[in-house]
Amino acid sequence: MTDEWSGLADMLANLIEKYASDLDIENLPDITVDNHVEEKNKATKDWQDVSC
Repeated sequence: MTDEWSGLADMLANLIEKYASDLDIENLPDITVDNHVEEKNKATKDWQDVSC
C-alpha cells in the first residue's frame, strides 16, 4: 500500500528540481532575526503613520 501523500511529495520534488536553477535558491540572502524584527518594526511604523 502506498502512502496517500506520496503523489504530492513526488510532484513537489519534481517542481523543485525543475525550477531550482531559475529560483537560484542557493544565493538567497540569509534570514536573520534582526532583519525580521527591523522589517516588522518598519511595517508597524508605516501603519501608524497612516492618518484617517
